[in-house]
Amino acid sequence: MVVMDYLACEEPERMLAMKKGQGLCRFNESHCSKKAISCIEVTESYCCFNSRLARIVNTAGGAQIGKPATDCSGFTPDEFTSLDFSKIDLAEFEAEIMANVKMPDAGIIGTDVGASVQNKLNNYYTRGAQ
Repeated sequence: MVVMDYLACEEPERMLAMKKGQGLCRFNESHCSKKAISCIEVTESYCCFNSRLARIVNTAGGAQIGKPATDCSGFTPDEFTSLDFSKIDLAEFEAEIMANVKMPDAGIIGTDVGASVQNKLNNYYTRGAQ
């Protein structure tokens, strides 16, 4: 059923669905786009960006400088330099980065360091004895 719904969409709607699924878009507004006696079709609008970081900075930065939420434009150089990045919550971006980072096992690091130190000591004393 999901595939059928996907195939029934126009290309721009499919692209929007993919971008929304990747967290690249923010919702702006919805309005009635077809009306008979009552609303029969609602249209939603979104701002989509090239990365999650761009979406986060645009959304939080726009609020800092008083841009309306429906404004999808970027920042002028003056607007960008006036942003206070310490007030922008980057937790979502940090989580995305950390999910893609494979941290080595602490036990392996300790073993490797210990072995490296032992090798250096052995090399030092072996050279000194010659």
